[in-house]
Amino acid sequence: MPRIAIARPGRTVQDRCLLWVLLIVPVLMSLAAVWILDHAKAERSLFSVTNLVGPTTRSLLAGDGITVCTEDMGTRGNPICFHAARMPASAVAVAAGIWLFGDRYLWVACFKTVLLLLPVEFAIYLVWRLLPRSQVRRKLVVLLLLVPFTIAAFLADVSNLLVDEGSSYSFLAVAVAILFFDRRDLEVRSGWGRAMLFAVALDGLYLSKSGMQVAVMVLLVAYLGVERQAKLRLVVAVMVAATPIGWAMHQHHASGRYSVGTSFDGLNLHKGNNAGFLQNYPPQHGDSLDWYDFELSRGHYFSDEWSFNDYHRRAAVEYLVSHPRETLVGDLRKGKILFFSLEKYGSTASHGVRRLIEDAGMVVFRLVFWAAIGSALFLVFYRGRNRDRSLRVAAAIYLALVAACSLPYLLGFAYTRHASILIYPSVLFCCRVLCAPEWDYNEGGMLTG
Repeated sequence: MPRIAIARPGRTVQDRCLLWVLLIVPVLMSLAAVWILDHAKAERSLFSVTNLVGPTTRSLLAGDGITVCTEDMGTRGNPICFHAARMPASAVAVAAGIWLFGDRYLWVACFKTVLLLLPVEFAIYLVWRLLPRSQVRRKLVVLLLLVPFTIAAFLADVSNLLVDEGSSYSFLAVAVAILFFDRRDLEVRSGWGRAMLFAVALDGLYLSKSGMQVAVMVLLVAYLGVERQAKLRLVVAVMVAATPIGWAMHQHHASGRYSVGTSFDGLNLHKGNNAGFLQNYPPQHGDSLDWYDFELSRGHYFSDEWSFNDYHRRAAVEYLVSHPRETLVGDLRKGKILFFSLEKYGSTASHGVRRLIEDAGMVVFRLVFWAAIGSALFLVFYRGRNRDRSLRVAAAIYLALVAACSLPYLLGFAYTRHASILIYPSVLFCCRVLCAPEWDYNEGGMLTG
């Protein structure tokens, strides 16, 4: 990327007040979402929550790793002890909340929500530091930073204890913000801190969900391409590479196999590639594909979690190879859910006013999402007089990230929450575009504030 010289903008009292608004409003909106979505569960034990989060949290607190023995994954009459079925971020967050507040659902939900909002708050801070001088663009940027907290699909991730997207959205947002808004010439001494934060964000993203491996690689390559200091590139690369190596070693110790993924990856692939998929997908409003696990495992006995994983992986690959037409039709349906659908799929049903709010939020999400994609495509393929190469690079990174985040679900199956993690990266890219015209070129081709 070309060297960028940027003058530090002065900050007025009004600017600082605006920053506090940008930081406080998301927390208040998110905690309100926790209350609306979870107040009915206030008396429920966290150890009983679904999606294996409750049992794995109990196991973690007992010092037994992320272990759960269950028949719930479609193996009725054949309980399997899973040691490598889940990435650890969700269980660690809930376990930390229980350690601090006890088995109190709402307290732990609020703790997790605020904890994982902190990276998003830092992303907001990075954008605020480069707010455009134009009042129109400034207002648009502020509105964009806040609008995700009016989208039910995004707030469901922010407040959710049960799904991996409840943590992956956060790490993804801060990593993207550092790539798009970290001006390394602004404070050279702080480059090490932001490099460490970026590496931790990628490690957190990986440990949140195994399907984010491709996204982590895209973001890492992007960082290595834009960072000029060789020492920072090396340290970030080592820190990011160390996490999957460490996780694979843990998997071998806990389950007997080196793996950078989980022992559920095969089942998730099979759920999206089988003879009954087109009849069951997309699921009815308020339903999911989980009930079909029993059909996919019917008539088979599994000695352990890896035989379970390997069977489902083989069955999925065999279906992909032998049914190319059905696979294409299924991929088109998955793509519709990820990129175009205005209806929420894969979670509980909503009705009345809540359903209207959800649908309105999906419309807003799609407008922002496609505005970001359209702008990125324009910047990549039509340069015109735009000499800001860094903006074109940001556009290419954004498009690559959308593809990387979508690929696992095009291969497996897609719900709305799988697309909702792209809400904040889309907002950040739109903000990057709005902030870019504020910097004028001098005669030497340098950007100045």
